[in-house]
Parts: sequence; C-alpha cells; structure tokens
Amino acid sequence: MGVWSKRALLGLLLVAPALSAQQPPPGMMGGGSSALLPTTPSAAVAQQQQPPQSLRPLEDSEEVPEDAELESYASGPNAPFGSRLFRGRFAHQSFAGFNPDYVVGVGDLVNLTLWGGVDMAQRLEVDSQGNIFIPGVGPVNVLNVRNEDLNELVRERIEKVYRENVGVYAALASADPVRVFVAGNVEAPGLYAAHGSDSLLHFLDRAGGIDPESGSYLDIRVLRNGELQSTVNLYDFLLDGRLPMLQFRDGDTIVVGARKSTASVTGLVNRQARFEFEGAIPLSRLLEYASVSKRATHVQLIRNQTRQREAEVLALGSELEGVSVVSGDNVNVFEDRRVGAITASVEGEFEGVSQFVLPYDATLADLLDRVRLTDRSNMQGLALYRESVAQRQKEVLDQMLRKLEEAVLSARSGTREEAQLRIQEAQLISQFIEKAEKIQPDGQVVLHDGFDPSDVDLEDGDRIRIPRQKNTVAVQGEVFLPTAFIHQEGRSVDYYLEQAGGLTQATDSDRIYVRRANGEIEMAQGGLFTRTRVRPGDEIMVLPRVELKTFQFTKDLTQVMSNIALTAGVVLGI
Repeated sequence: MGVWSKRALLGLLLVAPALSAQQPPPGMMGGGSSALLPTTPSAAVAQQQQPPQSLRPLEDSEEVPEDAELESYASGPNAPFGSRLFRGRFAHQSFAGFNPDYVVGVGDLVNLTLWGGVDMAQRLEVDSQGNIFIPGVGPVNVLNVRNEDLNELVRERIEKVYRENVGVYAALASADPVRVFVAGNVEAPGLYAAHGSDSLLHFLDRAGGIDPESGSYLDIRVLRNGELQSTVNLYDFLLDGRLPMLQFRDGDTIVVGARKSTASVTGLVNRQARFEFEGAIPLSRLLEYASVSKRATHVQLIRNQTRQREAEVLALGSELEGVSVVSGDNVNVFEDRRVGAITASVEGEFEGVSQFVLPYDATLADLLDRVRLTDRSNMQGLALYRESVAQRQKEVLDQMLRKLEEAVLSARSGTREEAQLRIQEAQLISQFIEKAEKIQPDGQVVLHDGFDPSDVDLEDGDRIRIPRQKNTVAVQGEVFLPTAFIHQEGRSVDYYLEQAGGLTQATDSDRIYVRRANGEIEMAQGGLFTRTRVRPGDEIMVLPRVELKTFQFTKDLTQVMSNIALTAGVVLGI
C-alpha cells in the first residue's frame, strides 16, 4: 500500500465527523465462516469423500501467504530464533520421492512385484516381528533395513527359492498420501494430509509454524500409536542444516512442546534474536548461536532473575569462561575500543591518491598538507561533507515531515465542502512527503571565508571536495529556464534570474537563496531587485510559494521546503 493510500485513509477517518451527519448509516456486514479440522482419526475417515481444504496438500500453482501477513515472525531481538523459518516455503513444497536413508520399521508397507517365471504384485506390511511374508518364499526380515538396501535384500532372499528367470522389484509405498496430526504449541493444530516422505518442516509449516510466544524449537516429538519415535531439535537444522529424514504414516502425531528458557542477544551479532535453551547455557555457546561480529570486543550481560537488576561487562575471550546465562537474561554485544586512526577521502581537482589515513586528532590542515593541488584547484570553494551532520540533517527533516503529517491528519472540518478540501490537501501533502522522505541531505559543514583549517577537527569518514575553478552560475527552482550561465563580473542575482526567463507565478520572491560552493548560504533580500553579489560557482535557488488560500499549513510546509533546499541543494515543489 502506498504512502498516500495509508495516510489518506487516516485523513478520511479524521474528517469523518463532519461528513457523518450527511451520510446514511452503513449496512450490517455478514459474518464469515470457517472450516473445522477433524481432530480424531475416526472424524478423518468420515470425511474421506470430501476432505476439508486444510487437509489436502498444496498444489504447485497455489500461492504462499504474503510476507505482510507474517509480521508475527519478524526478525529482531524479541523474535524467537528460527521464527522466520515458517513463512510458507515448506508448506508449498511436497516431496514424494525416494528417501534412501529411511530405516524400515514395523507397520511399513512394501510394494513387491515379481515377473518372468512368477508373476506377482502385492503390498505387504511389516509385521510385529519385522517380517514381510512372501507367498512361496516365506517370511523375510526387513526390520531396520535402509530403504536404499531394501530391494537388494528382498531380491537375494527370493532368488534362493526362484533361481532363474524371475525379476524382483521391492520398494516402500511412500508416495501414498498420509494424514498426520500436528498438536501442541503450533499456530493451527489439526490433521494434515501429505506424502509420507514429506519432511517434518512441511507439516509444521502447514500448521502455521511454532507459536512464537509459547512453542519450543528444541522439543519436537513424533509419536506413533502413542509411542515416541523421534525427538527433533530444530537448532540442528537452523545452525548446521541437519534434519532427520522421517517416514510418516497415517495417524502419526507431531507434538511441539512448551518453550523452555530463553535469553535475547542484541548488538554486533549476525543473528539478533531470542534464543532457547535448557535450564542454563554457557555464555560462549549462546554467542556462537548469535554469530558475533568480528568488530565486537565486549559483552554486556544484564541479569533479570535476581531481586535487583544486575549488569556486568565482560571482554570477549577468557573472561567468558564459566559464565552462564539463565532465562530472562539480556546479552548485548558491542565494540569498545579507542580509535587510533581515522580515514578521510578527497575528491575533485587534485593529484595523487584520494584516500588518507590520519591520526585520531588530525585537523583539516593536516589533510590539506598531504594533498597535491593543481593550477585549477579552487580552494575558496573547499567543501567538507560529514556523515554525522548528514544523519542529523536527515533526523531534523524527518521530524519536520512528521509534524507536517500530524498537522494534516489531525485537521477537522466543519462542513462537507471543507472536508472535501481537506482531503484534497491531505492527498497533495502526502505526495509531497513521499518525495521529501527520499531526499538525502549532503551533510556539508560550512567553511566560512577566511576560516583556519587547523581549527577544524576531522572525523572518521569525512569527505573533502576541492572544486575545479569554473566560471558558471547555476539557477534552479521556480524560473522558466533552469540552467547554468557564464559568470558576469559585477552582475547580481536579478541579472541571472532574468537570463533564466524570470520568475514563475509559483515563485516566492522573498525566498531566493544563493548557495556557495563552500556551504555558505545567503538570502537574497529584496527578491528580483536584490543586489546580492554572485561569485563563480554559486547556485541561485528560487523556492516555490505556498498559497495560504490552498493550504492550511503554510508555515510548516514552507519550513520543510527551505530545509530541503538548504541542506540538500534541491528545490522541491508541491
């Protein structure tokens, strides 16, 4: 949903009081219906003729749920580790193929075909002794035989009786659909149909995945006739890709146990999440789960299980030995080291390398001493760009946009006509905000005329631009012909505005600015008749006028436009 569609909906809700008196009351909405999953084997048999939608395997043409519908599994320190595993990917894929590592057990069905001297096609069940009974041959023990070895074992046993001219083919009947119960701490417990060779993750995903608030990723049991067949720890799959290949049968039950102890890990790790463990866990192992960044140096451990909240800071390495984490603790991994050197880059008109490594306390003068200038380097237009300044400028711009948005969406109207006007206004301003949010301030630090470079301390990542001497003046904004002109000595702002075709009707003649290469900004007082001095390389920005009759929030909108123009050098209209 676009920015306008979301905000306009809220705007309509806010102006609704003015319209409600003139609108007929809405009609009653009919209630929905939902299909019930059978919860017992007998109920499933009763519905075999027309199984519910939730019992059939997904077809390849079906779509999995959109990510927007799975926000409860969002990543982050409050989400269980592995919660993004169940996003419909496994439920959408079914596997009816050959699982060579499956071990034959009691109750499995074997399809046996003989041809040549003897013709036979039967389905044989593995009895309680682990045998299948082949007419004319007798019992053949297949208990605990790997699926990959089943055909060879049966063939050797049959050839002891039928020595010549008999072909043998034996295979598990794994492609037939089975119905498996999924119970415990899952989103949608029920009975689900799939192939017996489908993975455990397929059935869990069909059941909506493990409940993020109560389910365990460590305690997943597979029961057959009430007896435990296998216990699965999904961390083995999430961390190492190991997952037991099970062969499910009709009536099997997958039970997801209750969540065990948990602790959250945040900071400089590759996996920020809430991790699960039994009782207590060594801090070093928990950090292995989270995959600590190479930049990290220390760990802050906050204990919440004592009578008073306690915290301790430990260095990565030997200090972690013997330290355990219990349920409810919070772990934050961070970097705590003194910066010994910084890097700065230079671009524009100069010679030599563009990247420099300097001491932590270096100044702009130290950097300029290493730069080889050319005859065309314009040091009067020297510009300094800083990431921290750009971030702060972006924060201020976002705050102003939020203030403008709140003012628009909280406006109320007294009449139907005024309400319609406010809706149109909200639409225009929402479109403006959508464009303004994409603007990135450049973070330029203003270097005034005559400044001393030795007084300007550098920060890590600073970017210096040395412009080339040029003889042009750019004009942008609300003029008829925005372009650049050759600088004319002694000419003022009005001359270049005339060269650009003059001001448009949407111009605010009191808001014309001259932006110099070094970051200085001068307001051209007097508009078209100003005598502000223009230098080579300057940029004249003509901001649009905001009509008081059209917009109720003229002041806020004007401030936002000025902020964008002065921090990003972009004239954005509405």
